[in-house]
Amino acid sequence: MGDYWFAAGLLLSIFGPLLLLLPVAALYWLFRRVGLAQRFGVTRRGSVQAAHGLLALLTVAAVVVITWLPGRMALSRLCDELAEPRIHVRVKVDGFYLDDITANSFGQRYLHEEGFAWMEANDIYHRGQFVRYRRDGKNVASDPLPALTAQYVVRSGVDVRANGIHVARTEIAERASGRILGEAHSVIYHGGPLGLFLGVYGLASCPNPITAEGSRQFNTYYHLVREVLGGGQSPALK
Repeated sequence: MGDYWFAAGLLLSIFGPLLLLLPVAALYWLFRRVGLAQRFGVTRRGSVQAAHGLLALLTVAAVVVITWLPGRMALSRLCDELAEPRIHVRVKVDGFYLDDITANSFGQRYLHEEGFAWMEANDIYHRGQFVRYRRDGKNVASDPLPALTAQYVVRSGVDVRANGIHVARTEIAERASGRILGEAHSVIYHGGPLGLFLGVYGLASCPNPITAEGSRQFNTYYHLVREVLGGGQSPALK
């Protein structure tokens, strides 16, 4: 069933704008019924039909722009503020505490890909307890942990802002003092109230890896933990 929903979502994201033809058709029928074009002085049969079609299309287009534009402008302001990652201090450690619900799944990349030897996390099977994941050859082993020992914590989360803007934030800090060593954001706008109909065509995000600057920002965001706690792999950022 999950595969069907995924396929349906994929098709909707690509062909969703075609659904906007339904309100266009409904408005065309309404405008014909009330004789809207004739009220503006259009009387020729072919011209009347064309006028009604154009008015219906422009009305739907105006609604789409009006609902999409405020969120897009808000995204632009957020990108100016958040797109550039901030690294204040770099250190070199073998492991850290990952305070993230994906620690036992997506978070495993820190061991497989980012070069860390171990990672502490919340035990998803026992509330209030912890577990340490460690590299064991090509595999990852896990051990119960009475208490956290890591000096540094990595926190990740998503904040939903107005206009349906999602701000994902990764923060690295000292556990004891709370001092921030680095932070980075990824901001995604899903198209506003009509985003379901706009699909991928209404999406906008930053950092944008299509540009050279956006690619640098995105790579730093994705590899922020390695950049900060792995001793740094690139020149310092402001």
